[in-house]
Amino acid sequence: MKYIPIALMLSIACLSSTLTAEPIVVSGNPTGLIVENLNAAKSDNAGIVLSREVTLPAFKHGVYYRPYSGGVARGNRVEGVAFDSIADLQAYKPSKTRKGHNSVQQGQYVLLELTDGRYLGLLPMTSPKVYGQFYVEGGKLLLKTGNYGTDTIDGEIPLVIWAYGNSPYEATDKVWDQVFESGYVSAHPRADKTFPEEPYGYLGWCSWEHYKRNISEKIIKDAIGILEDSEAPFRWAMVDDGYFTESGRKLVSMEPNAKKFPNGWGPVTSLKNEDGIKWIGIWRNMLGYMEGIHPDNTLPEMKGQLVKGKVTKPRSLVKGAYMVPAETPEGAKALHDMMARDAVESGFDFTKVDFQTKCFDLYGGLGNAVRSSQYNNAALEAACHENGLPLLNCISQPNINSLQFSYSAVSRSSPDYNQKDKDKNKCNTYQSFANHLWMGQAVWGDLDMFHSHDERDVKPMIIARAISGGPVYISDEPSKINPDVLIPFAYEDGKLLRTSAPATLLPESFFIHPFRDDHVFRVVAPMEEGVAAIALFNFTESGKTLKSGFTAADYGYAGELLPNGSNWTAPAEGLVVYDRETKSAVELGKGLSTEVSQFDAKLFLLYPKTKGWVVIGRADKYLPAVAVDVQSATENHISFTLKESGPLLIWSEQGTPKMNGASFKPVGDNLYLADLPIEAGAREVTVTR
Repeated sequence: MKYIPIALMLSIACLSSTLTAEPIVVSGNPTGLIVENLNAAKSDNAGIVLSREVTLPAFKHGVYYRPYSGGVARGNRVEGVAFDSIADLQAYKPSKTRKGHNSVQQGQYVLLELTDGRYLGLLPMTSPKVYGQFYVEGGKLLLKTGNYGTDTIDGEIPLVIWAYGNSPYEATDKVWDQVFESGYVSAHPRADKTFPEEPYGYLGWCSWEHYKRNISEKIIKDAIGILEDSEAPFRWAMVDDGYFTESGRKLVSMEPNAKKFPNGWGPVTSLKNEDGIKWIGIWRNMLGYMEGIHPDNTLPEMKGQLVKGKVTKPRSLVKGAYMVPAETPEGAKALHDMMARDAVESGFDFTKVDFQTKCFDLYGGLGNAVRSSQYNNAALEAACHENGLPLLNCISQPNINSLQFSYSAVSRSSPDYNQKDKDKNKCNTYQSFANHLWMGQAVWGDLDMFHSHDERDVKPMIIARAISGGPVYISDEPSKINPDVLIPFAYEDGKLLRTSAPATLLPESFFIHPFRDDHVFRVVAPMEEGVAAIALFNFTESGKTLKSGFTAADYGYAGELLPNGSNWTAPAEGLVVYDRETKSAVELGKGLSTEVSQFDAKLFLLYPKTKGWVVIGRADKYLPAVAVDVQSATENHISFTLKESGPLLIWSEQGTPKMNGASFKPVGDNLYLADLPIEAGAREVTVTR
């Protein structure tokens, strides 16, 4: 539905004027979309055409998603911060772990827990005409929108979408249902997309975190050779930044740097192996390179399709003259078709496109930076789709980009992993799971690479990626890779065992300060067969060991994360909890309590009992339940498919299980292990007792 206030028809003729009106009042209607009508309105010097206060219902807690700092990488820095009042939010001061995360402006989404127990989601909207964001000023929540350019704005513009729900997930689902139906943006629901299994559903490696821009033909070839020989089943590798022919951080040519890659891409992409590194990908920058396209470029495809950029400040954004695609669909299409075709013709199989939010910045001062940014997002989506290049979006979290994900199905949900910065990795982990609440409406989240040999950080990094539902890849210097860390993620062919939806926080964990205060944050994800995964993370700054746990009520939330899902009801027989770290299983009963050490994490799987059976699954995997597809169960037998043969765990309430060709040994209370050989291919299993 649309809730449309009295149309505002004032004409704003001067660039420095900003339209103000009565506050936006979030009504008691279950959902709402507020629009405004403008007539020849112009944005002010800050790019804003309209500013409205947003009046909220009474609430207990909130979480406010905003880029925690400015700069060219803010597109990866959309982070939720908890608050109890707007005054509390305005006075926010980050603790040590979040040092520098000071900003509370440019809000992209707000979730409130209301005093009546319901939840309310509010989204500032974008369209080809304007980009709306929340601001906190004078103890008030404001909606500010504009085109950040010189063109006048006419006609209808969207301001805010809201929805109420009985959980954070229901409220957010209802907000995004309106987004997808609004016609203002091109994003499609994740439920309508297929996860790009090739390559992102397999174990991978990326050059960035270890090598940064110090790559060459020899380095990449040597790395791929070591990956091929690894015991871990790597199937893809990505060539990240460091290969461009550029000048002053501006793209000159699509040919790789002749000093680093003197023979072009052939020696690299020819290393692909059907049984090893099957796919090789290439990193791209949204507008060519970091500061656009060089005026003296050698890009014949862009002839007549470039205009001179006008941004001169800040100097950190761009230095010197630069070019961007013309402010037309044709200009954007020329660039992104060129980059996609070049990738395919060079032998690459997939692409990561970075710095998407900076595209918006580089169009500042031209006619309509919002419209031009959307032209480029649309052209990128179409070019990758038409050329069969699975796209990984990056620096693209703000609504100006993320509400345009029409075909793509994966996007980074945090800044880069950094082996040297423990606090950053803690922040990134919480940020990703908090973001998956809303990002997961259109895409699966990518938690970025990590280092398998990093003994300090590796355990929580493993658990975060195992439960995430997204890609799993590393960036170790290849000779330091620890295959023991990686093998439990995947089958023998490298295919990942993944959750059925992006993992996100359990309700109370949205409204905490997980570093400053002594709180464990809890994460949930659904899997097949009604199994839920719950992870507990203790990243508190106090260094204390903390108590946490979960109940059957927490299990129910996993069902809400599935497309068109609903809260799961625990079966009358009850739930069994499996702890992979201790290789133990217990009945959940009224709940489970445990202790989590500082900078540690625990992963549990919650299984519904069926006729006194639970097939735990592959004992050697982080997510053993994913390996199982149950066909039937009675009191005396259970039949299922084991998607790949390997050590099998079963929980049996009524005696020792039996099967042909193998024997079970007890390994705990009602828990039995059959040491099946690890072999490629599915295995049909019937177990009796």
